[in-house]
Amino acid sequence: MKKIIRFISIFLLSLSANAITLANNNFSISGVENITGVFQENIDTVLVAETTENLVLKFNVEEPSTINWYTYIKDAEELSLVKTEENVTESTLEALSDSSIGYAIKVNDNKIFWAWIFDHSKHNLELGEIVVNSELEDRCKFYQLNFNIQADAFLYDTLGHDRTPFEVNREFTMSYDSTYYAEGNWVSDSIAYSIPLVSDYSVPSPLASTTYKLIGDNFLLEWNKPLETETDLIPSYAIEVVPEYSVRVREDATNETNKDTSTEVKLSGSAPLNIELINNASPSAFFYDWCISMDKEYNSCNISSSTKDFRYTFEQQGTYYIKSEITNSEMSQDSLRNCLATNTIIIEVLNSKLDVPNVFSPNGDGVNDEFKVAYQSLTSFRARVYSINGRLLHEWTDPSKGWDGTIGGNPAAEGTYFYIIEATGDDYDEDGKQIKYFMKGDINLLR
Repeated sequence: MKKIIRFISIFLLSLSANAITLANNNFSISGVENITGVFQENIDTVLVAETTENLVLKFNVEEPSTINWYTYIKDAEELSLVKTEENVTESTLEALSDSSIGYAIKVNDNKIFWAWIFDHSKHNLELGEIVVNSELEDRCKFYQLNFNIQADAFLYDTLGHDRTPFEVNREFTMSYDSTYYAEGNWVSDSIAYSIPLVSDYSVPSPLASTTYKLIGDNFLLEWNKPLETETDLIPSYAIEVVPEYSVRVREDATNETNKDTSTEVKLSGSAPLNIELINNASPSAFFYDWCISMDKEYNSCNISSSTKDFRYTFEQQGTYYIKSEITNSEMSQDSLRNCLATNTIIIEVLNSKLDVPNVFSPNGDGVNDEFKVAYQSLTSFRARVYSINGRLLHEWTDPSKGWDGTIGGNPAAEGTYFYIIEATGDDYDEDGKQIKYFMKGDINLLR
């Protein structure tokens, strides 16, 4: 579904009927299909009509009065009387054919209502070609668009005003397809917003190829008769990345300590640490370069990859620095087209550890029902349990497993049993030798 976001001028009201009453209840108009009242503080009513042909102005009063109609032009110092009607409660005047003119209405020489009317059809508007200015742009960040707009200004005045005339804004709507990341996908959505009458305009560099369309002006748009012009398809060079980092946790290893202690910018846990790094790069991304280094300055890469996403199992203890660089497919000597996005993350593989309990109670209450070790970052493991007479009762090689206190499927008797455990950590001692564990002792079975 496409959303249109549009910001246009604030209009007093939009008019499309044969007879309309404006802000002042005494003043109304008829005879024109499309006319818009524009809110202005310095005059009673400012109107923009599609045409003033057949436009009729009307003024009403409660008691019979003398109603005088005047006109004035920009920079005028006095009013020009055009019509007088005596002893009436209603008076009308056919609008003059001027492209822009002011009206003043005086009732019994003491009340004046001021209005200014523009004939839109007599104010030039041409939308020419939109040109992408290749000399001023940084395509990784923005595009500089040059507009060829020919438009007469809507200027009006108040009587005796000796400063710069007032202006009614002629605005335009620029629209294009914007690309953004949502719910695991890059999607396209139409964006439209209002811009003033300008010769050039900067827009964010699109994340996918798009066209820019200019629609206007605001009055024609309001009347559903806008002029339009648009660019050819503009390629995208910019890159945006929404990274996702995660550790593939060994769900059954409930006795593994610190199996995942990740944060948003740092992943850490017990070896073997199986990590997954997803770039989620925008559509213009093409080349991917991963560097995994134990040097935080990335002077050398221990592991390199050019895959889109990165998955790896870290077997040895240590701190690893990972950097991904994503570039577009237009790698050339033109630096404006060589866009780059970079992400970094730290991976910490924790030191090995092995702890052995001295008692367990396989009574089915869900608490300490198995003889299990607590471990961290082990690369090999072997555990054996013996009876007091030296008979092997149970052995296992997965540190996440244990002994449930049975012998041949039958519950073992309460008492003392013996264990021997051998394991290898993923880390090294001061002599550079891999850490070895050899542990033996007794385990007490209670029911």
